[in-house]
Amino acid sequence: MQKEHSSFRDNSGFVFYQNDNVYRAVSNTYQQQFDSFLSSGLYSQLVEQDLLIPHQEVPANDCPLENSLASQVYKILAPEKLTYISYPYEWCFQQLKDAALLTLDIQLKALEHNMPLKDASAFNVQFHRGKPVFIDTLSFDNYAEGKPWVAYRQFSCHFLA
Repeated sequence: MQKEHSSFRDNSGFVFYQNDNVYRAVSNTYQQQFDSFLSSGLYSQLVEQDLLIPHQEVPANDCPLENSLASQVYKILAPEKLTYISYPYEWCFQQLKDAALLTLDIQLKALEHNMPLKDASAFNVQFHRGKPVFIDTLSFDNYAEGKPWVAYRQFSCHFLA
């Protein structure tokens, strides 16, 4: 198992590789939010509309983790594999604009399900089959009445530069 070095900022989970496959571990600390995300219908809606990369749940036996990590993991996900990874600093203006509009569209749909984005990084968007798609399944949190959008500053820094 090889943990993705850039997957360190969010304690909700992490990305790792094993046998040329990409996996996302969902931390125990994110269990309630993850279950709400799935049961609210938001995940299904976003995947159906090709706004979020789909995933399959992987039985723990099929993808064993190191003992030190296994006790911290609620679920293991296998996202649909992307053929190419690009980065925001490589994109043209139109791609950056498309990624920003995707993020705002997802935020509006997420609010309808009381699960706003807690992370609005441009790095959470990739271009797949010619369209922008959000790749961070763990970027959603439960809505807290009266709280402003916690990811607004990050969105502004990444997309309004």
